[in-house]
Order: sequence, then C-alpha cells, then structure tokens
Amino acid sequence: MADPALLERTNKLLDSGYKKLSGFESPKKGYEWFGGDPGHEALTAYGLLEFADMKDVYGTVDTAMLARTGAWLKSRRDGNGGYLRDAKALDSFGRASPEVTDAYITWALVSAGETGLDKEIGKSAKLAESSADAYQLALATGTLLERGAGASVPSKAALAAAAKLAALQDSNGAWSRADHSITR
Repeated sequence: MADPALLERTNKLLDSGYKKLSGFESPKKGYEWFGGDPGHEALTAYGLLEFADMKDVYGTVDTAMLARTGAWLKSRRDGNGGYLRDAKALDSFGRASPEVTDAYITWALVSAGETGLDKEIGKSAKLAESSADAYQLALATGTLLERGAGASVPSKAALAAAAKLAALQDSNGAWSRADHSITR
C-alpha cells in the first residue's frame, strides 16, 4: 500500500509542475522558453511528449491544450515531410540539423497520437533507409514502431529500421555513431 503522505506530496508536485509547464504556451500557440511568440517547434514537440506522458499519471492534463499543441505543430509542416522552424533559439536546443529536428517532431507527434502525418512519416521511413546516424535512425524507428503500435505485427519498414539500429549498437551497449541529438 502506498504511503498517503507520499501520494499527497507527489500529486502536489505534479500539479505545480503542470501549471508551470503549461504557462509557457505562446499567445499564438506552441511553446517557447519564456512564453514569447512564435512558439519554438522542437521545444513544443518536447512539451507535447511531456504532456502526453503526464496524461497517464496526472488526470487533469487539458485535452484541448494537447489538441491545440498538436495542431500548431502540424500547422508548421513545410509540405515536403518536414517542418518550418523559427530562426531564434535560446541555446543549441534550437540548432539541431533539419534532419534531426524533422524526425524529432514527427516522432513526438506520432507518439502523442496525432494522425494525418503520412508525408512526414514517409520522410522518416526514407531516413530510416538512408541514414547511418544512430540518433536519426532511432527517431525514425520510433516513429515507424509507434505508427503501427496497434498492429499485431510491426510493418516491414519498422522491423528493418529496428534491425538496422540494433546493428549500429556498439559491443558495450552504446550507440556512438551519431552526430548530434535534438539538444545537440
């Protein structure tokens, strides 16, 4: 049986954290470090993942906010399977390559349950076929596996991407063949 005092403290911390995080929503939607406009695409994708995960343990995550956030990210699509990016960045988090940023945003959207991303998922599938960068491949693999999460058998593309990623793993368990992550 869980300690009631621990549960109460945990719930208070979740409530406080959620209120702080949701306060960074930009006036024109999306999220930015200081609530400025416009939102920052990669940071918004990170926030969407946090809120979607938090929903499972914190019952009062605003579903309208989740929908707004996903819709805002989808509105930033460039029509070619990628995303437009505002040039500003607080630090290196905003300076990942287009390949990393696009793959990260698509993975976040798919992981949060967003649909209607066929062109973006297609770009991730092509990335999985062509990239030897373990981080990019992991994002693309995650997208392909998440997309088919309800299927009894993962797609051939997802299985091929997972096998390719596993082959890149070093003998010590690390994946060292990556240029940079979303946070550089």
